[in-house]
Amino acid sequence: MRTFYVIVASRSRATAEKLAGHLAQRREFEVKLRVIANGHSDPLHGVKELPELLLMHYGPGNDELEYLAEHGVREQLPLIVCGPVDDPEAMRLAMRAGARDYLPENASAEDFVASVLRIQEETIRARTAGSGKLIVVANGKGGSGASFLATNLAHSLVVDGDHRVTLVDLDLQFGGLSRYLDITAKVGILQAIDAADEIDEMSAQAYTHEHASGLRLLAAPAKHLVLANNISIEKLETVLDAYLSINDYLVADSPARLDPVTELFFERADKIVIVTQQSLPHVHDSARLLHLLTSEIGIQKKRITVVVNRVSKNAQITIADIQKALRTKEVITIPNHYRIASESINAGIPVAEISKTAALSRGIRKLQVALTNPVSQPSPGFLKRAMPNFLGG
Repeated sequence: MRTFYVIVASRSRATAEKLAGHLAQRREFEVKLRVIANGHSDPLHGVKELPELLLMHYGPGNDELEYLAEHGVREQLPLIVCGPVDDPEAMRLAMRAGARDYLPENASAEDFVASVLRIQEETIRARTAGSGKLIVVANGKGGSGASFLATNLAHSLVVDGDHRVTLVDLDLQFGGLSRYLDITAKVGILQAIDAADEIDEMSAQAYTHEHASGLRLLAAPAKHLVLANNISIEKLETVLDAYLSINDYLVADSPARLDPVTELFFERADKIVIVTQQSLPHVHDSARLLHLLTSEIGIQKKRITVVVNRVSKNAQITIADIQKALRTKEVITIPNHYRIASESINAGIPVAEISKTAALSRGIRKLQVALTNPVSQPSPGFLKRAMPNFLGG
């Protein structure tokens, strides 16, 4: 997994170590200390490899923040300032320096982590600006129906949303998305990875197969054993970027496991769909996956959508039980329609092509709309986050 490089700068080694300690336990962060000495006002003086974020401690009388306010952070480097809670001058200088956030010195580790995660997400979004969106669909527990939903979600994005879409099979050992579309796949993601050094917008399509609907499939045909650890993540990221550049959406079907391949896609995803069902083992494993994504990989919960598949009103475990267990207020439900789902899978025909009016088809369209037209809540700006600290809130 690609780490987010942070430099923590302070005139005090003890303070720098304390601030770095708030972040050091998160494996998605690479944290280095910078103890400012030798009379240099520039906190990045002599730094050869610029970080992706500068977290700088400010103390009264220190001139590093004034230097940044006058000269700017090199190459528009994101900046978080940590300083006294009751010092308006510090806040004024932080604003002039272009700080993304101002945190009091006694802020909790959770506040520091949340602030850095917010900037990490902004950085990832900026890196992929102008490209397609990535939706990763994953089983909370094997057999929840993620592959079926990923295929039909991708199909809905094409036929209902009029988008350019490529469906990606990430199951390198047992990839089977081609069967859901009645496609015989001769090439796919492994060949694209092998050609990553030369892949471009034109050649990328040569490794996909087009369905009659216009949906394209980047399959995972594996005649031999393929382990995720044997895949070059750098080349895979090149392939991912190539397909994002020529699509409105990539829909990736992820197996129910974490490995270097799936971690890359989870990290880069605009939306992650966790598919579960109304049983204790499904809910237990889904809760575990959610914990790993949010606590170990650093995925923000707002990027995750929980889908309960094959919903039954008579099930012992209710939707409210699942919401409570997974600590989520909203879930999307997909009705249980065994006959149509079975016909779709066996014939390799998307559900909407069998019956557009069936409850199952309507549920998939509802999921498609929810993922592509979310009701967004604006994140609080610098002043809104910082002012309560100065007002005693």
